[in-house]
Amino acid sequence: MFRLKIIFLFFALATLVVLGCGSNEEKKLAHFQKGNAFFEKGEYKSARLEFKNAIQIDAKYMAAYLKLGETNLKLGDAREAFSAYSAVAELDPDNTEAQLKLATFFLLGKNFEQAREKLDKVLNREPDNVDALLMQAGLLAQEGNMSEAESTFNKVLEIDSRETRAYLGLSQVLAGQGRVDEAEKLLQAAADIDPDNRKIRLALISFYSQQKKFDHAEEQMKKLVADHPEDVDLMILMGNFYFRQSKRTEAEAAYLKAIEIAPDNIKPYMVLAGFYNASGDREKALSNYQKALELEPENAQIKLALARYYMDQNELKDAESLVAEVLESRPNYFPARMLKGELHAKNREFDAALQIFDKLVEEEPGSSLAFYFKGLAHFGKGEIQLAKTALNKAIELAPQSGNARLLLADINLHERDFELARNQAAEVLKLQPDNFQAQLILGNSFMYQKKFPEARESFNALITSAPDNPIGYYRMGLLQRATQQNDDAMKNFEKALSLAPDLIDAFTNIILIHAAKNEFDIALAKCDGQLAKYSDQPKAAAFIYNLKGRLYLSQRKNGLAEDAFKAALKSNPDFMPPYYALASIYLSDKEADKAIDQYQAALATNPKQPGAHMLLAIIYDSQKQHDKSEEHYRAALDINPNFAPAANNLAFILADQDKDIDEALQLARLAKEKLPEDPNVMDTLGWVYYKKGLYDSAIGEFSDSLTKLAANPVVNYHLGLAYYKKGDTDRARKQLEKALSLQSDFPGSDEARQVLAELK
Repeated sequence: MFRLKIIFLFFALATLVVLGCGSNEEKKLAHFQKGNAFFEKGEYKSARLEFKNAIQIDAKYMAAYLKLGETNLKLGDAREAFSAYSAVAELDPDNTEAQLKLATFFLLGKNFEQAREKLDKVLNREPDNVDALLMQAGLLAQEGNMSEAESTFNKVLEIDSRETRAYLGLSQVLAGQGRVDEAEKLLQAAADIDPDNRKIRLALISFYSQQKKFDHAEEQMKKLVADHPEDVDLMILMGNFYFRQSKRTEAEAAYLKAIEIAPDNIKPYMVLAGFYNASGDREKALSNYQKALELEPENAQIKLALARYYMDQNELKDAESLVAEVLESRPNYFPARMLKGELHAKNREFDAALQIFDKLVEEEPGSSLAFYFKGLAHFGKGEIQLAKTALNKAIELAPQSGNARLLLADINLHERDFELARNQAAEVLKLQPDNFQAQLILGNSFMYQKKFPEARESFNALITSAPDNPIGYYRMGLLQRATQQNDDAMKNFEKALSLAPDLIDAFTNIILIHAAKNEFDIALAKCDGQLAKYSDQPKAAAFIYNLKGRLYLSQRKNGLAEDAFKAALKSNPDFMPPYYALASIYLSDKEADKAIDQYQAALATNPKQPGAHMLLAIIYDSQKQHDKSEEHYRAALDINPNFAPAANNLAFILADQDKDIDEALQLARLAKEKLPEDPNVMDTLGWVYYKKGLYDSAIGEFSDSLTKLAANPVVNYHLGLAYYKKGDTDRARKQLEKALSLQSDFPGSDEARQVLAELK
């Protein structure tokens, strides 16, 4: 009896196992079939779930892995697709489809060695596999082996003379070798074989555009659109074609036609919004962004595009609100977090920005853009070395990253590393020959190195590429002043001023040229004419009054100069040069005591005058009565805590005497925030950084200061000390020698000589 029970139990278990196996087989097949059904409908997320369910039942289900890889590609999830095809290759190393897909991934990642390994596996088994041969030819072309690439494309055509992909690839190889006529014939041959193939038509359009045969390109474009009149993407492509040629009317018409074809499609609205934004028509840009948002109110990409529009318009609250909306529903959405970090940087909230960017680069170490913005935030904080590290990483990840190269070039320029600045700018110009900023950095680098013919060539390129931009004329004027071509310089400064009437630097140089010719009456008359235009712009008026004061000083008309400097301070009490000019007048006329009595009396009548305290402090500073000068700077700040001139000078005194470096840094940063373009403020902040041992940040500030105070011995001396402490002896020697050549007895000249002696 017992034995019968055992036999019965055995058969029961066996039946369960068989039924279970049958059930699992049916389940995985059901999941796979449902996945295929979802895939055919374009419901890729649901398809992916079903294929994963099938694989969970059978970890060796190769067909499911293949479909999972294809589905992930449709979803744009390259990482998961790679994983799926890798699983197939592991299960079946001879699977051609998986090996070719993996080779594609490696090619895209420029991992040529592993791509070749995968292709060799396929071609060893199937030497005439067209897909593998085409990929191999593309790999050879990317490696610069054009002869073998050409040979491989021709081998494909021997196998299949109608393989249009080979015609397209071979045409690119020949065009790259300058064999333009042969390349064109190949493209035409491909079009004859498959006249309805859009890719071939687009290749023809691209080819003719590169050859600047725009009429031919337009003809092909019109044919393509005529064959597919309801295709929104082609109509947008036509608009882009016209936009690149600056045919804005035709471009706008094409974009509007795209909206007419598909009024419920958000894409043409977004493109048209971008077009209007680039054209300076902000209202129409905003209108089209809003129309797109009305069509898809929950679309995160539209919200972020609109947020970026608001950010560019400095409407930061609106931008922040939209980003917050996106993050509320999608808290981990990478682009929204990136834009939030950009907004923090725009608000100069660099610590908050870095918290975001540090997290983003941790999560996505391959994101060049995240590293770029991380570098930008470090740069904003004055952390120059950290900025350079992040920017170099951004360039390593994306060598075509123009923004990262431009910022790095700008940093190198301000650090006076002109060779590196030129190299980065030149790399940008290889990618974007018309890039204005890169050409400007290149020209400035040449000019600072006194390579005047090369600088002239760059500035001429600026004027040619952007004849309505005043910067090219202004920089050319500076170059001509430096080479004693004052008449030509005057013409360029006047041209710059005609294009930008508020360009004070151009006007200043015009006045300086008149002064150099002793044409003081003309210069003063031009100042008065400019003052009439600036009646409602106190900061600009203060600048012109200060110029007038300098002109009077040049003629030793100290009384008129004093009146002009006082008028400057009345217009803008935060403007620093007039304070020093007035103090200089009083000291040179040996009327310092009289001035002290005058301002003390004024304070006795009305003690709430920060300007009076400022002047007293400067006079006491000049007399080396630092306790009294500190007292008056603090008094000025007690009256107005945001009084930048007093904050700047007090910061310098504290740093110079090593009294309270942390307070000095706080004051110097306040001054920099209020007066970001003042070179004296840059020098002060640099001096505080130097005293704190932050030599890279100090070098950045001193270098910025020297772009406006190139002949100032103290700033050159400060920069020399910073290079010395950093261990850059060559640059230290150069700057210290420059300082002493400008003036032999400036404050710090003895230390400059001592350091130079050590260096020698």
